[in-house]
Amino acid sequence: MAGVKVLLWIDVEDYITPQSQDSLLALLQMLNKRNVKGIFKFVGEKARRVEEDGRADIVSELQRHEVGYHTDLHSQHPVTTEYLEFLGFRSGAEEYEARERQGLEDVRRITGKPALCYGQAGYSWAPQTFAALNKWGIPVYLDDHDHVSWQEKPFWYGGLLNFTHLKGTMRMKLREGGLEEAKRQFDRLYDELSAEPAGFVSIYYHECDFVCSAFWDKENFGRGRQTPRELWKPAPLKPAGEMEFYLEQLGQFIDYTLSRENVEYIGSEQALALECSSRAPVGESELRALAASIGDELGFRVSGTHSLSPADLYSLFRGLLLGKELTPEFLYGPENEVESETSGTVRVSDVIRALGAEHPEVLGFKMLPDSFELNGGKISPLDLTCTMARILERGLSGDDEVEIVRGKLKTKENAGDNELWGTRWSIFPEDLRVPNVVRMSKLQTWTMKPAIFG
Repeated sequence: MAGVKVLLWIDVEDYITPQSQDSLLALLQMLNKRNVKGIFKFVGEKARRVEEDGRADIVSELQRHEVGYHTDLHSQHPVTTEYLEFLGFRSGAEEYEARERQGLEDVRRITGKPALCYGQAGYSWAPQTFAALNKWGIPVYLDDHDHVSWQEKPFWYGGLLNFTHLKGTMRMKLREGGLEEAKRQFDRLYDELSAEPAGFVSIYYHECDFVCSAFWDKENFGRGRQTPRELWKPAPLKPAGEMEFYLEQLGQFIDYTLSRENVEYIGSEQALALECSSRAPVGESELRALAASIGDELGFRVSGTHSLSPADLYSLFRGLLLGKELTPEFLYGPENEVESETSGTVRVSDVIRALGAEHPEVLGFKMLPDSFELNGGKISPLDLTCTMARILERGLSGDDEVEIVRGKLKTKENAGDNELWGTRWSIFPEDLRVPNVVRMSKLQTWTMKPAIFG
């Protein structure tokens, strides 16, 4: 039995309700009493509130835990999805970095710890954030977002290891009977996940859950409202004694989980260290076999210890045709989806010439161009990659001819189609639609591939 790894993460975000500070301290103390690691994802404004309130006790208790980042202002409009919906991939990544970097720096400075993971505020996800997170050296995306997912398992997307929409996502509900319900749910997950090389259970809370009877942000920013700071209202509180009662219940639940064999609470950094897909060079024979499996459907491939995204495969096929080392090169997907103009039969030498095109960049990372020039016309990176695979499959070279392959990007199926997000989070305007975010999320599945553990 490999064991079950528990990721216990808390979104630390309520910077309006004063009592949420005491709830955060009590939660930290309960975990420290048990020597259990939690992952505390801080909002920048919340960290600043901790500093302003002089809560050195919170910072001290936090030192035994991992810290993550949870945006600068969380629910204040425009939230992340709202302002990135109107920008492209490169411009959106730059805008996100400009808006959110200060919050990250404040979280690092105030907590005295690096931010090792990230999760969006509410349902406010967007693909452009990944390039900025990658630049900041944040390696893990930890949340419960379901727009991009893979078989309810961890996966790579946008250059980050994603623990989102996992089969093992659960929580002990803070209500009568919640403890026994949670024990039964954990037992079911334990039985299902124990046989995996690393079975992950993802348990989440907010620091305010234990003291507030409603969310702090709904009253102030719900359905697109932007309440001025001087009119902010704190969240309504639970009756006296409930915070202590439910924290004790959560402690009992944690004790129960630890009574099972091979259960360990870990941070996202430890989870990342368990991922073992290789970035070593791929052998030529292995690569040609991968090329032969493509046809007109380009998806990720797992071969031995290699987990290869469509962009990885593009870089490897290109490397073999250009005589370069066969090491996967990380690339973001293209900015736009362009229909190929070139069709019919072309010479292999012309394809190789087209591969010399410059790659654009986003925040210092290379990305696929929207198209390549081939025989006076445009060819999409998708069709070009599938055509390279055909060349390698058949062992063609030089003046040999190959027919342009019209490809399909299979990984797009792992990104949702629904553009109506207003109903997904109470902070969004109810009619919010995000067709651009949905479009870009599919293009960035060029970077998608399964995580490998064990």
